[in-house]
Amino acid sequence: MSLKGIVLACLLIVLTMRCGYSQSESELSDFLLHFSGKTTSPLEKTLQEANLRLEQANEINDAREKTRALRILGLIHLNGLHDYEKAMDLFIQSLAIEDSLELEDQKLLTYVAIARVFEVVGDYERSAHFLEQALSENENERSINSLALILNNLGKVNAARDRVEEAFNNYQQILTFRDDLDQKCVAEALFNLGRLYTIQGKYDEALSHHKSALAITRSLADRREEASSLNAIGILYSLMKNDAKSLANHEVALRLRQELNDQEGLAESYNSIGALYLKQGNFARTISNALAALQHGRESQAQEQIFKSSELLRQGYKGLGDYENALKYSELSLGIHEFIQNGKQERDLLETQNRYVVGKKESEIQRLQSLRFQRDREIAEQKRFRNFLFTLVALVFVIAGLLLILYLVKRRSNVILQVAKKEVQQQNEKLQELNHTKDKFFSIISHDLKGPLNSLTSFSHLLIDHTESLSKEEIKMLATDLDKSVKNLLTLLENLLEWSRSQTGTIDFSPKVFDLRELLQNNKNLLESQASTKKIAILLDAPEYFSVNLHKPSINTVVRNLVSNAIKFTREGGKITLGIESDKEKMTIYISDDGVGMSQEVVEKLFRLDSKHSTRGTADEKGTGLGLILCREFIEKNGGKIQVKSTEGRGSVFTITFKASVVVGEVPATVAYF
Repeated sequence: MSLKGIVLACLLIVLTMRCGYSQSESELSDFLLHFSGKTTSPLEKTLQEANLRLEQANEINDAREKTRALRILGLIHLNGLHDYEKAMDLFIQSLAIEDSLELEDQKLLTYVAIARVFEVVGDYERSAHFLEQALSENENERSINSLALILNNLGKVNAARDRVEEAFNNYQQILTFRDDLDQKCVAEALFNLGRLYTIQGKYDEALSHHKSALAITRSLADRREEASSLNAIGILYSLMKNDAKSLANHEVALRLRQELNDQEGLAESYNSIGALYLKQGNFARTISNALAALQHGRESQAQEQIFKSSELLRQGYKGLGDYENALKYSELSLGIHEFIQNGKQERDLLETQNRYVVGKKESEIQRLQSLRFQRDREIAEQKRFRNFLFTLVALVFVIAGLLLILYLVKRRSNVILQVAKKEVQQQNEKLQELNHTKDKFFSIISHDLKGPLNSLTSFSHLLIDHTESLSKEEIKMLATDLDKSVKNLLTLLENLLEWSRSQTGTIDFSPKVFDLRELLQNNKNLLESQASTKKIAILLDAPEYFSVNLHKPSINTVVRNLVSNAIKFTREGGKITLGIESDKEKMTIYISDDGVGMSQEVVEKLFRLDSKHSTRGTADEKGTGLGLILCREFIEKNGGKIQVKSTEGRGSVFTITFKASVVVGEVPATVAYF
């Protein structure tokens, strides 16, 4: 091989190593997402994606990707399906590949995953053993975020097996790298240190660490962890006999958990507040908070919180002298306590069984390690023998190996280039489509602006040039036409502004709860004067109160546009109906009219930007051409769908459909409009 070829091979190897390093952080993020069990996708979808990922890795024979897929599948079975035996099988398969290919950076993550299995089944000694092995593997990789992951988990395991000093050391070691770490890891370490100091009765130190953790979670806008820190601080203040500050922190935590709709957290906060009022002898507030806690505890099936609520209610009613209710909740407390004890016994038995099953898997891991050591010895002996007898043959093998590396690198580069080429092609197609849409959009704007502006120019010239010769009736007629053009131009500009805001992302489509019937009523009241000029009646068919969780301003814009269109295309003396229909699957808003209707060809063009259609109304009203396009955009941003059914000469029905989940509370009975 030429010197140039050898240098090229070395450069490719270095580049491959650098790529592998840059990928390690994304691999760690992917691992942490599944390790924490906080994936937002449904479990079935996550499992399907992981299995597909494994199949693709097998198809392209990518061993490194296969280990990742096996590990992710194992975490899904561990955290989502609680199938510990299956999870351990998948981790062992991943470990076997990592051992054979010496993928040390992958192996340390697999060790952490195996340690979590042992932690879940209560075998803390074995969990600590595998975390220490992960630490040993990380000494070579020197990944600081991987180190924080291992130390945080090792600290929890050491605390669980009463090695408090070792747990302290684990968390303190994390804080020595706090400026270079992911701040979530730092907040977790501070929180765990605060909890350890609380157990030791060192409340000042505990308070300092919990406040530091709180500051970080607030800077990260992590509301759930912020509420946990506030709750821990509230408990600390209670232990320090400062009930006022304790109550203040619990109330802030309560508000956060109400925003998050964290049922178990709400039960915990209400119980904590109730306990403080009981301590002060305020039995009425004790009872009100305990009742709220009991409701949320039942919704979340948090037995410990239900037990605390029933105890607070027993003591509160006893303090008020209401012995009948005190006895009632005393019986509930005893029943929940017995249920918890029975459940604990069942969990202990299940943990014992799982520990036995998972423990048997450790022998497979030991067998893998034994095979690795034996393989290493055999390879060393073979190398010595080969180097001694077949030096020239060894040189040939080295050259062949370099050629193979070049081939593999080239093949992998080709795969990467093909993927990149495909992405570029897709982006190019998307850009072409966007460019076409932009051209069409500007065409619509120029066309729709030209009409009203020409009208304004014509009317103004008539008024300027013929003011003296025009009668009052003619001037009034010109002023009326001028007013129509101005209003049409204003409507166009309003729709154009809303469209541009939706396209640039400046509208926050966050849903909020509001009364949909009130919104329909307000639009009815707003547009009745416009309808009265054509003697059109606007009817409302909706329940008295219909609460939904949607983006109110955009829904209001859509309803206003549709009702305005209905007035435009309804003959004098006609009727327009606004209504709501709902069932267990969907909720529908409809606007129907008995106007001129549309052909199927026109219906198909209504919501398309590339096929703009604008029709004059029954009183020769002009359309802007953007209204219905804006309606479609806003409804899709809210997760809904807009449709129209129309018959020429008989009217049209526009329907806006959403999933039933947008309805807040019990779905009222409604009558179908078809």
